[in-house]
Amino acid sequence: MARVVVPRLPDSTAAIDPASGPQTVDPPTVVAIRLAFGVGKADSAPTPQSFKVTYHLSIPVFSLGGLDPDGVYEFDAAALFDTITGRAQRRRWGVRLELELEQTPQSVSLADVVVEAPFDDALGLSVLGQSGRGKPLPGGGRSIVVASGLVTAAADVAKLSGTYAVQLHSSDEGPAVESTTREVRIDATRFEFEAG
Repeated sequence: MARVVVPRLPDSTAAIDPASGPQTVDPPTVVAIRLAFGVGKADSAPTPQSFKVTYHLSIPVFSLGGLDPDGVYEFDAAALFDTITGRAQRRRWGVRLELELEQTPQSVSLADVVVEAPFDDALGLSVLGQSGRGKPLPGGGRSIVVASGLVTAAADVAKLSGTYAVQLHSSDEGPAVESTTREVRIDATRFEFEAG
């Protein structure tokens, strides 16, 4: 299972009283689920370094649980990727999944953000942006975009499907800070309206 840890921000004014013992905080909110389709250099498959996003496709996040009662966010990225690569004439394409998370001001200096993906480390997870710590939000919170590695064949897009787990966790000595786990189930091989 691929995993990425986004370190807490040391410069926040949030603090906890050591005498209060372990503290439970809210997990990060998932504000966007995106599929990024893009190209690399003309003569080779895209790599993380050469990947240039051409299209962003967002799956609406109205509430955790998706648009229908099965609790899965669904979009047939495999079929779209197959169409794009079948029509492409000059460049090879790749696709990655992006989860945009928001962490509250009360927890940014107290706990790391931990994201686990349903695929293995060979595909991997990373934090987009130069700092690797996200970007500040007005009021003291932060926004973090976690991305899967690149998939370069339509047959492999299914690897992006499964349950992603998001949690806050503190491994420091002293008062532990952690959240419940927020799970996001994604199926990149079918549409929301498809049965079965």
